[in-house]
Amino acid sequence: MNYTQSLAYLSRIQEHGAKLALENIAAIIAHLPFSLDRMRVVQIAGTNGKGSTSHFVTSILMTAGFRVGLFTSPHLQDIRERITIDKTWISEKAFAESLTATRRICTDLRRRGVIADPPTFFEHLFLASLHHFHRQEVDFAVFEVGLGGRLDATSTITPDVSVITNISRDHTKTLGRTLRDIAREKAGIIKPGVPVVCGCPPRSVSRRVIRQTALDRGAPFHPVFEGRQNTLNVEAADPYDRCTYRSGPSVYRFSVRLNGKHQTINACTAIRAVELLGGRGIEVDPDTISQGIEKNFVPGRIEFIGTHPQVILDGGHNVESIRALREFLMQKDLKNLTLIFGVLRDKNYRRMAELLLPFADTVILTEPVSNRALPAERLVRLFHDRTTMVHKNLQDAFNTARALGQRILITGSLYLAGAMRNIILGGENHG
Repeated sequence: MNYTQSLAYLSRIQEHGAKLALENIAAIIAHLPFSLDRMRVVQIAGTNGKGSTSHFVTSILMTAGFRVGLFTSPHLQDIRERITIDKTWISEKAFAESLTATRRICTDLRRRGVIADPPTFFEHLFLASLHHFHRQEVDFAVFEVGLGGRLDATSTITPDVSVITNISRDHTKTLGRTLRDIAREKAGIIKPGVPVVCGCPPRSVSRRVIRQTALDRGAPFHPVFEGRQNTLNVEAADPYDRCTYRSGPSVYRFSVRLNGKHQTINACTAIRAVELLGGRGIEVDPDTISQGIEKNFVPGRIEFIGTHPQVILDGGHNVESIRALREFLMQKDLKNLTLIFGVLRDKNYRRMAELLLPFADTVILTEPVSNRALPAERLVRLFHDRTTMVHKNLQDAFNTARALGQRILITGSLYLAGAMRNIILGGENHG
């Protein structure tokens, strides 16, 4: 297949939907015609922050001189973002080659009766990343969990370090309605003997669940924050926050290029993960770690785009991520914004709208590019005391907002943020 054929093939696969189960993908991994033994692995789960943390870990290891593969989802602007080496997207040619190889391997396994079903859309991309990382001989692979953890395709690989950034209520129909239930699903990534980093707050239910799971499986448990042993001090400074993180005897001083206090916590989580690689024979000194954090940039995370008027673009897609955005807007005293807002229908959009309302002067309601998008009309009553309009066409929504001349905030969905970023920047990979 060429690149165009590869996209068409994935589109057909995507129509079959997702399936959370490991038997099929585990059998494929066990019968891959190439070895993954050389590749060191970091697996990162969590409700929010797992993508940013994955990028922080990748940036640190790159700064230390390693060749690093990164697999993330979903993509913001282009599907090739999901598979990168040293932060460079996989080429169209390599994407097609790795997906073709994946299809051929799985077709053969079905013919032989090793597997009963073809891989899902997500599993195809994960397997293509493994093929690409093997061909390119990466030193490390950083895998961001797609959904949950226990039944996620990335959990078929035994990592050197497991990471769980945090737990909040999202995907409750799939993962469970309580924090305890969701934490159990996320803790499913924990493997016997593999150290696990936990970014959940001390004394939280989620942390207790993860710690107990680690204990039950003989996995060393390492909290990001713990009494006086692991502490973070943040000094607000323009344009970026300056941080001091103490991890036992080590002290890290760095600035974070990503906006929001939550990103300083993600940076500390990445530090703990890289520290634990030291027990696996990979030593990275504190100065290199700090440099790696300062180099890291991820588009669509409270990103300021210097158009006129200025745009704040954020892929926040659940209550917790909107709460982090709200804290940043309050800190920077950003008010009277033109809000472009669209969500998926399975989110707590009422609470998300409530959190954003104080910062909006005018609201333009639209719909993310997804078959799960909530009809924009259903959001109108949530903004009844603001000037509100509906523009389902994203270009029209942006043009209308720009004509108002006030600073624009775009949020509610990563799918929305990605599509709007393409509109604003012409599809280019700026950042």
